[in-house]
Amino acid sequence: MQHYSKDGMEVINILFNKEEVDAYKTIVQTNDQSEFIPLLFLASVWSKFQIFEHFLKKEIYLRETSVDKLKDLSVDTMYEAVLRKEKQYKIKSYNVYQFSLTIKKDLITYVTIKQMFIEK
Repeated sequence: MQHYSKDGMEVINILFNKEEVDAYKTIVQTNDQSEFIPLLFLASVWSKFQIFEHFLKKEIYLRETSVDKLKDLSVDTMYEAVLRKEKQYKIKSYNVYQFSLTIKKDLITYVTIKQMFIEK
């Protein structure tokens, strides 16, 4: 996995292994036999980014999610994943963080996920 980071943005190459995806599908008990990646499986991608490591050891709450799926993601295919910290601000005693995760291949966007997290 190759990392590239610049001011609140990090780019990695990512491959969704068929065995891992099949194991996930078994755990969530889906009968989906396709070669496509379930959107909820993408939650496993966030921890691969260095700019998100800070949050792995903290108690954060997912406040809001929006997903824009333009194309299906396939197993055993290399993609470029871009994580951006879009905003960070404070409301009273809470820190609010907004991130976007974009999965692309050959400059074509497949999926964009925007999430807002709250930290006490």
